[in-house]
Amino acid sequence: MKSGGVRLAVLADVHGNLPALEAVLADVQQQDVQGIVVAGDLTCGGPHSTEVLRLLHALGSWMVRGNNEDYLLAYDAGKVPDGWKVGKQWALVRWAYLHLDRGALDLIASLPEQRVVALPGTAPIRVVHGSLRSSSEHLFPGRDPAVLRVFEQAGLLRSDRDPANLDLALEQTAEPVLVCGHAHIPWKQEQGSRLAFSPGAVCGPLNSDVRAQYALLTWQDECWQVEHRAIPYDLDLIRVAFRESGLLEEGDGLARAVLISIERGQNVGGDLVSYAYRLAAEAGCADCGVVPDDVWEQAVATFDWEGVANGGGC
Repeated sequence: MKSGGVRLAVLADVHGNLPALEAVLADVQQQDVQGIVVAGDLTCGGPHSTEVLRLLHALGSWMVRGNNEDYLLAYDAGKVPDGWKVGKQWALVRWAYLHLDRGALDLIASLPEQRVVALPGTAPIRVVHGSLRSSSEHLFPGRDPAVLRVFEQAGLLRSDRDPANLDLALEQTAEPVLVCGHAHIPWKQEQGSRLAFSPGAVCGPLNSDVRAQYALLTWQDECWQVEHRAIPYDLDLIRVAFRESGLLEEGDGLARAVLISIERGQNVGGDLVSYAYRLAAEAGCADCGVVPDDVWEQAVATFDWEGVANGGGC
């Protein structure tokens, strides 16, 4: 970085994976950054949601909520379907909620849905998790066919869904830079003087790279420039934590699928959920918001675990 420049570390989708976060932060310490930006989904998925929240808060990070934080707040407020409270499909979120104390939940509640980071002498940056209108919606870099193929391979770009228009989102963003997460895939797209990018995922990237991913955003030549980084970490640490915390057993089939996703860099968790909904539709429950337990158990029992564990799919 040029002398006098400004540099930010941009993270997303930590999902309670402390070993991955610690590896990223060790790299960040070597990069002369002036701050850390976190584009949501700090929690759920891994066994360390509280530790992740407190560590990033202690570092003074600029954070926003992701869809998983929204799930936890809805659960805490009692504004969720009954199936979330008892159903096997939602065991992973329940586990995360039950292992957060009131201080951690209050911290989550204090996070905004989106925010603007504006440092002196630089252009402002808007940070969201999914899109401008929803933490659960993906933004797609439509001008990069190679990245779109990665989205397709991860099952995130389907013909029956209307993808959010990134060009339109940039037009609707007052700030020249838009940061998002949610997809677990690193990308960037420039549109004139505007820039949109995802740093990839600290936990469970879906581009077949199991390293913890983040981005450096450097103010140079009167504009922000992005560098994507991928940091190796000891996967055995997260495997052991899944087992010893009880998450692997109590989180049911989805916890197992998420761990394989972390190990393979593939969307095994999404594959399992999609498979369960297909079975539910075949059983006459096409419109069910929560997969019935008997169907979920069938999905977990008949899912192609061996195939996905060997790099295949379901």
